[in-house]
Amino acid sequence: MLDYGWYAIPDSFKVYLKVDIDVAAKRAFYDEKRKSSEKFETIEQQKEDMIRRFKLENERYLNLYGIHKEDTSNYDLVVDTTNLTVEQVRDKILFEYEKWLNNND
Repeated sequence: MLDYGWYAIPDSFKVYLKVDIDVAAKRAFYDEKRKSSEKFETIEQQKEDMIRRFKLENERYLNLYGIHKEDTSNYDLVVDTTNLTVEQVRDKILFEYEKWLNNND
């Protein structure tokens, strides 16, 4: 996954998806596809692991590229997915992408 696409491909439509950490942990904990690779006993353990990995990834991107990938000013669209369905997120991205395309012709 290219988490720094805004940096590597500057002339692209850049989307940042964010979510409340408690919601993210709950989603991940109950995701059956993750059960084979992540063995957490509680949602809190899932959350702690997600926070740890997020910090490590941010340090890595800063050390390797000198960038802060979570700086939302680098993106054309920021979507908080906390209270949205997958379909709502998709529709929002497609709508904004069409507008971006029309403004960049």
